[in-house]
Amino acid sequence: MKDHPPTFSTKLVRDLTWVIASPPIQSGHIGNTYWWDDDKCQNEYKDCLATLIELDKDPSPLEQHLHQVKSKRLGHRFEALVSYWLSISPNYELIQQNIQIIEEGVTYGEIDFIIKEVSTGKNIHLEVCVKFYLGTKPYEDPYRWFGTNTTDQLGKKLDHLLSHQSQLSKKHEQYFSHKVDEQIDERHCFIKGRLFYPEGSSDTAEGITENHLRGLWSYSNITDITEGKYLALNKTLWLSELNHKDIIDLQNNPVKIFEDRAQCYVEINRDEQNNYQEINRVFFLPDEFTFPSDNKNPL
Repeated sequence: MKDHPPTFSTKLVRDLTWVIASPPIQSGHIGNTYWWDDDKCQNEYKDCLATLIELDKDPSPLEQHLHQVKSKRLGHRFEALVSYWLSISPNYELIQQNIQIIEEGVTYGEIDFIIKEVSTGKNIHLEVCVKFYLGTKPYEDPYRWFGTNTTDQLGKKLDHLLSHQSQLSKKHEQYFSHKVDEQIDERHCFIKGRLFYPEGSSDTAEGITENHLRGLWSYSNITDITEGKYLALNKTLWLSELNHKDIIDLQNNPVKIFEDRAQCYVEINRDEQNNYQEINRVFFLPDEFTFPSDNKNPL
């Protein structure tokens, strides 16, 4: 499935739209935690659409919000976009974010967001993240989806969100209620991103949201890269789909190509109006890149 169509002219607004409207990788009720699904995200998008249209005319409020993020890491950028989403959503009130849980000098973790659901008045502890994983068979095994640092696995991330991050407000309830003066009624999570399948694969991972965003991975094809069929992306461009202007900008200001590490690219072509368009996202891997054989204990 393609990303939400890039109808907005401003890349940052399209990134915000992607953060809201893209399908989560996991959904449903697991344990005592509710994982947001695609329908919920689509409804959020519809409810935020009027604000997104205005932001596309004048993105300065969103630019100022992102300017306050000191870290350049994609995860922090993603959390900042989620923060802005929650601040414009008519369905939630953003109460608090980035709450560090520290007891007797020991840091147990950080709670992403505390939000109030307007329709019910419920206080919700919400944990979020964005991830991009490369898969090997069996795809239904979440431990066979790896980051470019192969110690990062989808299975590990889901376990950590479910058993640790989402439970911080329960395990440290006394400390927590003292800090925010709120009782937590529910615990929610969502994980967004893209799953990259081996080139030529038509399979779909079972047990993962059916319409998750897809990409491909392959070992390097330098000929296609040098001929301009693919353009390397830095992480700030990993979220929403690129439009013609984005691609022209990228051609004029190319990202450095690294032949010794896994790197994300956009596959492009021209449409009937001779405008560039994005076709796919691809990770090219160096020949020495290997996937661990041990599902839960990668080398």
